[in-house]
Amino acid sequence: MKRKPSGKGDAAAGLPDVGNREGVVSAREETATVREAAAGVREEAASQREETSTLREDAVRAREEAAQVKAELQLLIDQMREINERLVIATVHAQTVAEDAERANRLKDEFLATVSHELRTPLNAVLGWARMLGLQQTPPDRAKQGIATIERNALAVVHIIDDLLDVSRSVAGTFHLETQPVDLVAVAHAALDLVRPLADAKNVHLSFSAGTPSGRDLRGDPGRLEQVIWNLLANAIKFTPAGGRVDVVVEASGDYMEVRVVDTGQGIGPGFLPHVFERFRQADGVPTQRQAGLGLGLAIVRQIVALHGGSVHAASEGEGHGATFTVRLPVAPVPTDRERAALAGEANAAAVSTPRVAPLDHLRILVVDDSADGRSLTSLLLSEAGARVHAVATVREALEVFDEGPPDALVTDIGLPDEDGYALIQYIRQRDAAHGGAVPAVALTGYARPEDLARSLAAGFQAYLSKPVEPEDLIATLGVITRHLRAYGA
Repeated sequence: MKRKPSGKGDAAAGLPDVGNREGVVSAREETATVREAAAGVREEAASQREETSTLREDAVRAREEAAQVKAELQLLIDQMREINERLVIATVHAQTVAEDAERANRLKDEFLATVSHELRTPLNAVLGWARMLGLQQTPPDRAKQGIATIERNALAVVHIIDDLLDVSRSVAGTFHLETQPVDLVAVAHAALDLVRPLADAKNVHLSFSAGTPSGRDLRGDPGRLEQVIWNLLANAIKFTPAGGRVDVVVEASGDYMEVRVVDTGQGIGPGFLPHVFERFRQADGVPTQRQAGLGLGLAIVRQIVALHGGSVHAASEGEGHGATFTVRLPVAPVPTDRERAALAGEANAAAVSTPRVAPLDHLRILVVDDSADGRSLTSLLLSEAGARVHAVATVREALEVFDEGPPDALVTDIGLPDEDGYALIQYIRQRDAAHGGAVPAVALTGYARPEDLARSLAAGFQAYLSKPVEPEDLIATLGVITRHLRAYGA
């Protein structure tokens, strides 16, 4: 039988369940809390993601900065390495410079000692024989020997001075040539004549041979080429013992003319052979054991040959086997008839302008030289040629002579005690002709550079001669520059 629901129960069933509502509220609150927590977690996760991104960016920047620092550090290391290398190079250079300076000073001292020795040796012979010739009892044959010795040694001094001047010109770049057609055989003969007294004094035999002419023309400076052959011969004689021989050969070789100087002397060691043409170099570095000479001759040979477009070569099988020096000079085809005619015209013009020895009879010549020996020698030379000579020592004395009556010609040194020869010629050229303003003048001086010649001519001198002067050259020059006076007098 069905049970009837109670009334009480029925009433309760119609009311809301409070417990359920609270549970729902609680669940909702929990859900909200969870949602809030989830949102917080999401925010925290987002924040962490941002921080992570920031950290990543920081890490990237850190890596970039580290790479930059590394690159800068490497650059600094490279710079330090370069600085260190430069420092090493600078140190080595400084050491090299110091060594070069020390070597230069040593070479300078050795060179000055050598110059002193080379000048004193011939001067000793000159002075010694001069004193002996002053003795009244000197036999004629002994006097002849003494005069030859004096001349030979005086020429040796002149060559030393010329070598020094040539080296100076070479260093300064003022070494020039006066080119013209050259007969190399004649040049070689002239050089042989110059060195023959040296060879005879040492008992060294000289020989010469010339090959068939090349059919080509050699142009060059004959004086300089003679200097080349002279230096090679003098060098060969110096290193060849008594009883030896020196042979000279001139011949054509293709497009070149060759000069060979072959000696039977002491030869050249293989260690020194590459340095044989260097200045101030000799095979033995001990001054007291050196051969005579400044060590300049072969360097000058190389310079002159190079200026001619040629070459010079030294060969030797070693010490004790002699040496051979070969000079090669380029030649050109033989000139045509028209070119020969032009050259002949130049030769004729040169012959007309070349001073010729002329008598100085009745010429009044004023000599100005502060050296008593120089005045005496020049006066004697001119007097022997027939001139009437008045010699003084200073510019003031020379001008006093002009005030008394101008001479027919003036020969003056440049280096004078009160004023120089340039000042003297300027004073003279300021005068009118009646008081000597046009007197022909010759500069006779020890200054022997090309610029000295140019300055002398520009100052007003008609001619320039360097000491020591050949008597014939002085007399010939005076004859040429004063001939208009003789013509006027005639």
